[in-house]
Amino acid sequence: MGRKSGDKIKKEKNKEPSVGSKPLFSRILGLGEQSESINRYLVSSNTKAIIYMASVVLAINFLIAIKAIAEHFAGFDEGNDFVLQMLMVVMIFFTCGMSIAYAHKDLVKAKGKNIAELSYSTVLIFSCVCLIYGFFVSMIEYRNDGMVMTFIAMEIIVICILAWRPFISIAVVSSTFILLYLMISLESGKLPSAPFTIGFLIVAVSIIITSISAYNQKRNEAEKDESLVSTNNHLAETAVKDELTGAANMSFFRTRAKEILHDPETKFDRMVFVYLDVENFRPLNEKYGFEAGNSFIKKFAGKIIDVFFDGLVGRPGDDHFVVLCDKEDLEKRIRKLRTYIYDCGFDTQTGLKAGGYPVKDRNIDPSVACDRARYACNSIKKHYDQDYCEYDEELDNKLMMRQYIVNNVDAAIDRGDIKVYYQPVCWAKNRKLCGYEALSKWEDPKYGFLPTPLFIPVLEEYHQVHKIDMVVVEQVCKDLRWLMDNGRPAVPVSLNFSRLDFELTDVVDLLCSCTRKYNILPEMIHVEVTESALSDNLDSLHRDLDRLKSMGFPLWLDDFGSGYSSLNVLKDFDFDVMKIDMVFLSSFHEKEEKTKAVLKNIVSMANDLGMHTLTEGVETMEAAEYLKSIGCERLQGYLFGKPMPLKDALVKITAGTLPVSEEFI
Repeated sequence: MGRKSGDKIKKEKNKEPSVGSKPLFSRILGLGEQSESINRYLVSSNTKAIIYMASVVLAINFLIAIKAIAEHFAGFDEGNDFVLQMLMVVMIFFTCGMSIAYAHKDLVKAKGKNIAELSYSTVLIFSCVCLIYGFFVSMIEYRNDGMVMTFIAMEIIVICILAWRPFISIAVVSSTFILLYLMISLESGKLPSAPFTIGFLIVAVSIIITSISAYNQKRNEAEKDESLVSTNNHLAETAVKDELTGAANMSFFRTRAKEILHDPETKFDRMVFVYLDVENFRPLNEKYGFEAGNSFIKKFAGKIIDVFFDGLVGRPGDDHFVVLCDKEDLEKRIRKLRTYIYDCGFDTQTGLKAGGYPVKDRNIDPSVACDRARYACNSIKKHYDQDYCEYDEELDNKLMMRQYIVNNVDAAIDRGDIKVYYQPVCWAKNRKLCGYEALSKWEDPKYGFLPTPLFIPVLEEYHQVHKIDMVVVEQVCKDLRWLMDNGRPAVPVSLNFSRLDFELTDVVDLLCSCTRKYNILPEMIHVEVTESALSDNLDSLHRDLDRLKSMGFPLWLDDFGSGYSSLNVLKDFDFDVMKIDMVFLSSFHEKEEKTKAVLKNIVSMANDLGMHTLTEGVETMEAAEYLKSIGCERLQGYLFGKPMPLKDALVKITAGTLPVSEEFI
């Protein structure tokens, strides 16, 4: 199964030496080694030439035989010449017939094979017979009429056949012409005449030049053919292989995986799709450079292919890989890969996470299977004690919910399923209402109430969270306008914005247009930005926050203390309110002394920086009293109220259980 597919992906053609790198003289004469593809082209083309030439020679000799027989019976020739001619005719007939037969056989055998040596015997036998025939017949011609046309014709035929090596052609022409010239001189007892000698020499030089020209023409054709073959091979490899690693690209992986699963011999219920993700690869790239990162990925891909030698390995991109393999020894193989990463010696805490999707149906779409394996892998991203996770029913339900959220967010907005809930914010000094935090809730007709931590992270991952936040901004401004028009207490409302909001939409324009539309003062809308959103210190985000502040929108730093760049944020950005994360109060009783010390210093630092403070997660009077004592100005938590619809908040205000601060009455 996988062995064949893996071999198909791993094999690479050996690069052939380039003819174009040879010196000009060597190129012209065909000296040195030729690339295999050029040899194949030249030899096969000359093997074809043998068939054509042998056929022509057969036809010529048939005519010569008829002429010789006619002259013999007419008494125009000498008996010895006739016998010699008949012997040569028979020999050439036999040789041509055999040459045609063997040349055809060679061409049939040569398809797709190395034929650099294949046709030597056929070429040499045919060439030798042609030259011998030319010698003897031309000697007879020379005696009769002083011509050597048969020799010249045979010489041209042989040189055309040997044109794939010009230096051989030069050697053959030189030696045969000299030999014939000496034989004529010996037979006649004197040197041939000057005109004959000059003409003889000119013909020899012409044949040599013709052979070189024929070779270079065929070589150029061969190089074009080689280039075309190389291009086609590259395109063929690109169609199935990832360019960097040599693993299968995803198009080929999906196609081949489907073929494997549909193969009746494949035990599909033993197969598993595995998704591999190298942890902390980005820091590795940043520290060692992209060239080192690519080198590591290439070597790691080779290691994966070796470990899963009987499987199919593909690369979706970056530092991610997918494998279709047998379940046997799966975790052992993954440990080998993890050990390989550890042994590389990087000091960036690089590791490996893996997710698996066992095949239960041979008709499963490989894209779906890979996506589920990826989801299983991602589900343990922050679980440092778990390196492999298999997709199960629980994960399936979560994935279905994620897909439902992404697919239905637009419909939920259109139906009005996205509701705004308000959580009270109170003054620490008198516990009276001084603001709200607006939170989004999803009341779905199918699943009922969807908690915010369920759908917000999903929408952030799919870059759709700004759609929810736009609805919240609109509804908050609309509610504030209603409160003011109906003489009800209207307190400032804080709105949460993530970095994605600023990237995916124009938050400044959105807030300005909504406040103008409902005639709301900017100081009634407080802009909360999470600390983590500022970790990259984006210039564009910095400019947007400065614009909002200049327009009168108060800026809040949300979740202070939940990240690792808090002090840098305080230095680089100008916030009006610091919102202290509830994580400090979650251990208020267990680690009371340390918690109090940290909170006291945070509030003191905020005061020194000219920032107001708010602590969230306040659930007990003890915590509220302590925060008041250290100078924290605002409090938020279940002690004062959970997030609730606006109408419920108004009921509490009317009942006196949620008193409003005097400045907002």
